[in-house]
Amino acid sequence: MFSTKDMVILGMMVFALFLGAGNIIFPPMAGYQSGTDWFSTSLGFIITGVILPFMTLVTVAVKGRGERLSVDLPKWVAVIFWVALYLIVGSTFAMPRVTNTAFEMGFIPLGFIEKSTTSHLTFALIFNVCSLFFMLKQGTMISAIGKFMTPALLILLVVVGIAVVAEPLSPINAPVKQYADYAFFGGVIDGYQTMDVLSAMAFGGIVARALASKNITQPRQVAFITIKAGLISVSLLAALYICLFYLGATSELVANTATNGGQIFSRYVDTLFGSIGTWIMCGIVLLASMTTLVGVTSACADYFATFHHRLGYRFWVVFFTLLTTIVSTFGLDTLLRVTIPALLMIYPSSVTIVFLQFARRYMAAPRVTYGITIAVIVFMSLLDTLNNMTLLSDNVKGFLVSNLPLFEQGMGWLIPGVIAFITSLFVGNLFCNKTVQLTDEKA
Repeated sequence: MFSTKDMVILGMMVFALFLGAGNIIFPPMAGYQSGTDWFSTSLGFIITGVILPFMTLVTVAVKGRGERLSVDLPKWVAVIFWVALYLIVGSTFAMPRVTNTAFEMGFIPLGFIEKSTTSHLTFALIFNVCSLFFMLKQGTMISAIGKFMTPALLILLVVVGIAVVAEPLSPINAPVKQYADYAFFGGVIDGYQTMDVLSAMAFGGIVARALASKNITQPRQVAFITIKAGLISVSLLAALYICLFYLGATSELVANTATNGGQIFSRYVDTLFGSIGTWIMCGIVLLASMTTLVGVTSACADYFATFHHRLGYRFWVVFFTLLTTIVSTFGLDTLLRVTIPALLMIYPSSVTIVFLQFARRYMAAPRVTYGITIAVIVFMSLLDTLNNMTLLSDNVKGFLVSNLPLFEQGMGWLIPGVIAFITSLFVGNLFCNKTVQLTDEKA
């Protein structure tokens, strides 16, 4: 029996798992830069930061594991994809970023110690080891996040949200940079940086295991409960993003010298609440960071444990905890810079795999459609990544900007991907018809 209380706890757990570093860092900066267009930008952000992850979560939960979305790809391609995905959302990019956010936004402002390499490493080690205790027993992890961490986090966020709406710090300025011409698509790209579709591929398995512990395994039941619980998370995340975008749009007073959205958020809260604001900020950041760190690292360990029976879940949890601690010493700004190229490379493939799963029933030859579509998506994503890293020649970039819609917005893969998908459907039909003809001739 899955009670209403269980539903709320599951929904709160999903919300807390998604509410990590990117969800706090990126919206304030995007809101500040988009100015009077902050609401349009926030809608674009919600598409890639809320709606797509929600769809992914439901799909993966019904399948039981994220890896089952890629059964129509060659096995070696699927393994490369999932290893890359778990490393990016895990200990090489996202989780060190979460640790650094907790350090710079949640601990240093308290003033107990000065920021230094030694204090940074010490905090990262303590923070990750504390998180490790929640990961070692998965049942304890789900209960702790859903029942205790999330309600405390929500209370703090509601206090900040009400204060921001009631007493905005500054008038809203005109948009800057890419937001002046492409506010909505700028928000879509910013939503990439939360990594939440990638995270949903991992979190879906956690939801499936939570439901299985209640003897709920039928796909229809899993889908129904995940949708209801997911809507709790969707509503809370969308409301939070809108508040954070508005916070950024009204942050001129404190945002002039900020290098990331985390600094804007921290200064804003300090200005509104004074010394108490520092403690509120500490609570929000530490709780948000720890819940995501626990969920993602647990999912990564669960996947890598499938490769060898002697290297089980506990081994990989400890390994990734240590790796996250080491990589986090590179600092928040550095990790933010290198995250975007990695995301532009793998995120389109992730979104495409989820879409292909929804469209699979209409495919005559799924392996053909998956192969052609993903190959084109990977190639176009590579061009987007090279462009972001300024590694394309002026001639190549000029040609792509002139002839490929959305290339300047970092979504040059979209139109070629759609064309490849439609073409692959026809190729798949031809392939099946040819196979049937050959079979008939042999008969």
